Amino acid sequence: DDVVDASQRVAKAVCKVPGAVNVVADPIRGKAYLEIEVDRDRAAEHGLTIAAVNEVIETALAGRIVGALRDGRISYPLTVRYARSARADTESLARLPVCVQGGESTDSTPARHVALGDVASIEIAEGPATIKSENGLLRNYVRLNVRGRNLGEFLTEARAAADTVTLPSGTHLEWTGRYEHELRAVHLLAWLGPLVLAAIFGLLYWTYRDWADALVILLAAPGALAGGVLFQWLFGYEFSVTVWIGYIACFGMATATAAIMLVYLREAVERAGGLEHMTLAQLREAVLQGAVHRLRPKLLTEGTTILGLAPLLWAVGPGADVIRPMVAPVLGGILVADEVIDLFLPVLFYHIRRVRWKRLHALATTDAPTKSISARSDSELVLISTEDVP
Repeated sequence: DDVVDASQRVAKAVCKVPGAVNVVADPIRGKAYLEIEVDRDRAAEHGLTIAAVNEVIETALAGRIVGALRDGRISYPLTVRYARSARADTESLARLPVCVQGGESTDSTPARHVALGDVASIEIAEGPATIKSENGLLRNYVRLNVRGRNLGEFLTEARAAADTVTLPSGTHLEWTGRYEHELRAVHLLAWLGPLVLAAIFGLLYWTYRDWADALVILLAAPGALAGGVLFQWLFGYEFSVTVWIGYIACFGMATATAAIMLVYLREAVERAGGLEHMTLAQLREAVLQGAVHRLRPKLLTEGTTILGLAPLLWAVGPGADVIRPMVAPVLGGILVADEVIDLFLPVLFYHIRRVRWKRLHALATTDAPTKSISARSDSELVLISTEDVP
């Protein structure tokens, strides 16, 4: 009763929190129980044991297995039970005969029996239909759903509302349900997201063997994040596990698009002869040609992505509540990240290559005079060595 009363008061407090719907405390429904309590003293006076009385009760009400009927490899138990008329109510149960130990019938004397009602009290008592327990403790559920609010924010307010309820001594309150899975997923994504970015960066460096190029490609991730946040705000989706999964997918797709742009830029520079055999004007022209050459496949890729993902934003039916929040950051992230890649990545690539070009040509300029001086010095030494020096 204390557990049920506490759960009902908690339900009244939580239902006032904005976003709480269908708040119901599980009711304890009553059920009729047949209680048979043996009077040990009276049973001893009649020479009966508790086991003998229980044997009659078991046979009359539940039935007793006395054998088995076999049909091939299948065994059917044979159960003996009293007729329904002999156990229909408490009066008929009170008339059930209990055989006194040592009083079995013989040819000369009949068996001696005692009515069950003479040695036991039989009554119908009210009790619970089910008894719920967990970890050896009685428990009851307060069930509710959350609509139109972030689950974490709602849980914080619901906990504060439930803390205002004074619980009876020996009872306590625990929170469970879908939020636990979401909390574990958020903790998992907290380190999975950086791990994904680190893995992408490692794969990029392993592919290009260039730290600067790997960092330039990874700069597509902030653009994807900005576009994802923009679309998430436009469509009004709260942060959730599905939204975070959409961001992770968006990072991978944006990085793949940036990698394609970098491939075009590197090939354009290589076709122009490389940094050793070009001027800054030629470098700028090569970067522009590589970026423009990438534009057509980029537009095709972006168009197919939009045509494939946009309809999912208005999806209905089973799974739509999961698909829509996941698609919003993916679509927005790809749209914005592609613009970042097309506009800023070539500029950054050009500046990185320009710094390398200046460093390369400055090194070549300083190396040339040094070689000529050493050559003249060697010739002077040779001339001195050929003279007749006393």
